[in-house]
Amino acid sequence: MAQLFSLGIVRAMKTPITLFGFCCLLLFVGCDRSRADKFLMIENGFGYAGHSQGFPDRQAWAGLQYQDPTGKRTEVWAYLSMATPNVQITNTLAVIVGGVYDEGMQRFSDRLIAFEAPSGPPMDITEEVLRKYCGESGVKRADVTQDSFTSLTKTNDALRVDFGIVKRNERGPGDITEHDATMIISWHDIEALMADVKKTGKLKKEKWSGMEYLQKD
Repeated sequence: MAQLFSLGIVRAMKTPITLFGFCCLLLFVGCDRSRADKFLMIENGFGYAGHSQGFPDRQAWAGLQYQDPTGKRTEVWAYLSMATPNVQITNTLAVIVGGVYDEGMQRFSDRLIAFEAPSGPPMDITEEVLRKYCGESGVKRADVTQDSFTSLTKTNDALRVDFGIVKRNERGPGDITEHDATMIISWHDIEALMADVKKTGKLKKEKWSGMEYLQKD
């Protein structure tokens, strides 16, 4: 079975201690049952969805859900990555670093997932965001390090995305050095990218959870 993201190392944007307690509670609650589920509100209806199953060899993981005013919950994404923070929200829009299971590599791959409440659908905007960064910075797409998203941060009316890149021949022929990279993208631009994915993207299914989402080829 695919390795699950450990809920114990996923941190909240503003309440890491609270979420850590939430993680510990999830691991111990309902030990007489095969599965336990918890919900921790973040803001604007979005909240961490904690899941655990199995006893005594218990596995735990965290996702994101949206809860409307009636209490109905919609799954935003099943697995959050270890980026810290890994969720940012503005109004009814959430962007997360989420896991998509890569069958060929037999592991989860970090992707930027966007969701407009109340019903989505989830959209993979990773390539759109990185292509925009590469076009503005001159960095080649191949030089953006795979699965290197480290954090998402709100800044004024924009989102800051931190990740890694490599530079070639910086210290000599054949040399490859790793560097931190940052992209600032406005929420307006994110909404425009989402509109494009919604219009031209194809419906896909995340392998491990079965969740459907839109992604451009």
